[in-house]
Amino acid sequence: MIRNLFKKTPLKAWVIKQIDKGTLHLCGQGILESTEKPRRVREALHFEQYQGGVRMGDTGIVLNTRRIAAVVPLHRLRLVDEGRVAEWQGRSWAVSQVPQRCWDYDGRLVTQKNPLSTSPALISTEDVSNISKHINRDGAPPGEVTFRPVNALEDPLQDTRAAIKEVRERRKRSGKGWRKDGSWGPLDETSDE
Repeated sequence: MIRNLFKKTPLKAWVIKQIDKGTLHLCGQGILESTEKPRRVREALHFEQYQGGVRMGDTGIVLNTRRIAAVVPLHRLRLVDEGRVAEWQGRSWAVSQVPQRCWDYDGRLVTQKNPLSTSPALISTEDVSNISKHINRDGAPPGEVTFRPVNALEDPLQDTRAAIKEVRERRKRSGKGWRKDGSWGPLDETSDE
């Protein structure tokens, strides 16, 4: 019980991956991970100068603040309209949910409608427009492309045959093996039975 009295309560905050003209790319809530005293962390968070790690939800993933646009105290950002709109800095923002695969992405994110449901309405994805500009559609290989495992063309018994061959070679060199009478031993001797 006494341990609970002195236990530090975790400092939670909203994590914003990217800020666009009218859209916040929101990762969700995280717990601040810092070696600083909680008072100093609260001050840095209040002045939007927090530098350090943010543990995302229950995942155990820790993001560095250098990879995200903003870390906002819970009381300063409010989600309304079932999480589709955020009220922050005195204005309303459209919210685009950032999936876990994009939390560590360094490039620009773009927003698209959620194809699976209406909540969240917008999803953030990686911007691949620069890559698609460099694709030469005329340079595509002719015919049908088939995908198979890397080792699909190898003989599955190749390793077994090689091991058997190696054992036979070693036995010949040692002079031991199966004799004509079915016994095992040196090949130059015959079994006395």
